Amino acid sequence: MRIITMTITLLTLLVSNVLAKDHVLFVLTTADKQELQNGKVRNTGFFLNEFYVPYKDIVDVGHEVSFATINAKVAPVDPESLKLDYWVDGNLVNEAFEFTKTDTKFNNPKSLKNALHDFEKYDAIVIPGGQGVMVDLFENDTVTSLIQRFALAKKPIGLICHSPALLVNVAKLGNNPLKGFDVTSVSIFEELYIENFIMDGKAKHRMIRFQLDDHGYNAHSALPKMSHVEKDRFLVTNQNPFSTEEFSEVFLSTLQEYSTNQLD
Repeated sequence: MRIITMTITLLTLLVSNVLAKDHVLFVLTTADKQELQNGKVRNTGFFLNEFYVPYKDIVDVGHEVSFATINAKVAPVDPESLKLDYWVDGNLVNEAFEFTKTDTKFNNPKSLKNALHDFEKYDAIVIPGGQGVMVDLFENDTVTSLIQRFALAKKPIGLICHSPALLVNVAKLGNNPLKGFDVTSVSIFEELYIENFIMDGKAKHRMIRFQLDDHGYNAHSALPKMSHVEKDRFLVTNQNPFSTEEFSEVFLSTLQEYSTNQLD
């Protein structure tokens, strides 16, 4: 069913892109280490399938993609995300990992400050998850300002798994254009599972679902490992790596809506 639905979506978007080609900015973490509350240090990065599945779907329908990171550093892959358990199509794992090693554009990202300066060039933003997001991007003022700019312009925003946590700092800026939006993120139960069975310790920034509620969002969660995506106007969020395919479909549809409105 996923293949049939995605095929229909891609065909629809291929037709629409004869008229419109959008420029999507992917923002990625550059943190490759994460210090936990117990002092343990573990390897981290961005979650590979949360990046590559939407990236591949976006470029396959003809959109342009650029990459941005803090200080234009190359983004590291979270080794946990290479496990087949997180992938619907296991054949993509090697393809995706090879892409991160060989793609020229990926390995020469813009800085976040440059991306903010060139904001008008971009039609949409996607920020994949991974624990690395909670290490560097969660405390970064530039990415907060970047999300706020996209929100004020009502341009499509896609936040995956841990990256909806970045909305907390957007709310702290005041006059939040996303206040009251329906969102999702990694759930409390999933965070507890990750901390106890994968990380062996608590992250310094955690309880994302509760933080979103406390900062004026309507946060929702599904059962662990269930595919769950929330779309509220131009904002698309998802809960976990198992939601990536659904996220990709919904985000492409949101991007199409934006393109159509720009042509009207």
